[in-house]
Amino acid sequence: MKTDLLIIWSWEHDADFLSILQAACVARGLSVRMVGPQGLPTLTDDLYSGRIDAYIAIDRAWDWGGEYARHCDTVKQRGFILLNDYDLVRRAWHKPTMHYELIAHGLSAPYMIVLPAYDATPEIPRVDLSPVGGCFSVKGAHSGGSGVLPPAHTWEDAAARRREWPSDETIVQTWVEPRLMGRRRAWFRIFYACGSTFLCWADDLTHDQNPVTPEEESQYRLHVLRGITQQIAGLCRLNVFSTEIALDQHNVWQVVDYVNEPCDYRLKSKVANGVPDKVVVAIADRIAGWVQRQAPGRSL
Repeated sequence: MKTDLLIIWSWEHDADFLSILQAACVARGLSVRMVGPQGLPTLTDDLYSGRIDAYIAIDRAWDWGGEYARHCDTVKQRGFILLNDYDLVRRAWHKPTMHYELIAHGLSAPYMIVLPAYDATPEIPRVDLSPVGGCFSVKGAHSGGSGVLPPAHTWEDAAARRREWPSDETIVQTWVEPRLMGRRRAWFRIFYACGSTFLCWADDLTHDQNPVTPEEESQYRLHVLRGITQQIAGLCRLNVFSTEIALDQHNVWQVVDYVNEPCDYRLKSKVANGVPDKVVVAIADRIAGWVQRQAPGRSL
């Protein structure tokens, strides 16, 4: 008999989130099977043979690559419905692709210059970085999970950092210094889950995350963040992701980190820079609702 939902995971810090998600699914009458680190070595064979079968899959392991992604082709061949399609996630990981997509659809993002990968072109002519200003960020085109990196100031800084991710392109972007809203820095992480948006203050210096209250959303007119995030969702076509948006010194909303998936859902009650617990619970509830709508015979 097919399970409604198969959850594939590998990171020990996912345990709390997945426990909450499993409980939300079970509360809706859904059957859930979890395959963690111990089951990953045989997962491909188990899927191929039908020993593991499901209608829907949530994959929290494959982004590690290598042995953690061996099962991806089999998941697709078996016709599982994926919460986030592998190919769409790969597309979203490439920051230049998303940058130009956002710009083409009227959103604002820091000016970007793309440098070739070091492995492909070890020596490149000096590039005029004046369009990005005297203070800028430098990171890999597929970077993620490292938070806000310290600013760079010279061509030599940018050229040196290319070696830190030699197989990836390097992106150089104008540095965004957020305005203050009261005593808070106007830097936000917005979580998108199956049509819903959850706004969090996300201090770019301390990485502390706190829910935006209804009063704050009204006072600072932060509903604009929901519209921007919904627009990003339409462009990346993912059911679950997070994005970071800041209000710069010129009162322009800048999408500073386009699409993050998979998201780090460690609980704020467990780690200082975690996601507020009630936001994680709400995200799990939205995902469970989506699974219920997809599973045959389970929709309301």
